[in-house]
Amino acid sequence: MIKLFVVFISLVIFLTPVKSQEVTVNAGADIVSTYIWRGLYVGPASIQPGISISTGGFTLGVWGSSSFDSSWREFDLYAGYSIGNLSLLVTDYFLPHDLPDGEKISYFDFEEHFVEGTIGYSFRESFPLTFVWNTNFIGDEDYSTYVEVSYNISTSFVDIDLILGATPKAGFYSDGLAIVVTSIKASKEVSINDTFSIPLYTQAILNPDSKDVFLVFGMKF
Repeated sequence: MIKLFVVFISLVIFLTPVKSQEVTVNAGADIVSTYIWRGLYVGPASIQPGISISTGGFTLGVWGSSSFDSSWREFDLYAGYSIGNLSLLVTDYFLPHDLPDGEKISYFDFEEHFVEGTIGYSFRESFPLTFVWNTNFIGDEDYSTYVEVSYNISTSFVDIDLILGATPKAGFYSDGLAIVVTSIKASKEVSINDTFSIPLYTQAILNPDSKDVFLVFGMKF
C-alpha cells in the first residue's frame, strides 16, 4: 500500500497542469556487454530499454533490462523532479524471478519490490562535478545506501567521466563502510551518416571492496 501511495502522489504531482510547459517524450535503449550496477555484477550482455515523459521539471519513466540469455530481467518505475542543478528521484525496483517450486513472482506482490530515494546535485559547467546520494527506504531493512561522485572531462575527441562510489554502512553493497566503485568511462558519438550517429562508450570498473574488475562496452539508440 505504501508503494501504491508513493506512485499515486507522484502521478498527481506530475499530472497537475503546468502553465505553458511543453511535454517531452523520450524513448531509447542501451546494449551493454555486461550489466554492472554500482560495482556489482548483475548479469551478462543485455538490452536496456526505457521511456519517459517530462514536463515542467517533472519526469515519469520506466526502465528495464533483459539479458540475451534470459537469465536476468528487471523492471523499474521512477518519478523525478529537477530544479536548477538539484534533482530528486524515487525509483521502484522489481526483479522478476522464479520461486524454487517454479512458480513465478507476481509484479503485484509488493514485498518483492524495493524503493529508493535519490538526491543529486550537479555543479556549474566550469566545474562539472556531480554528487548523488541513493538510499533504499522501502523493502530493505538495512536502508542500503550508495553515494557517488563523478567528474566530467570533455575533449574534442572523447568525453571522459571519472567516478568514485562508496557505501557508508552495511547493506546491499558491502558489510560496512567501503569504496565499491572506482571507474573511468570514455564516451563518443560515432557518425554513421549526416543525420544519424550512435553514442558508444567503454567503461573500466574496479570494486576495491570485492576486488572485482570489469570492462564494459555499451551503445545507445
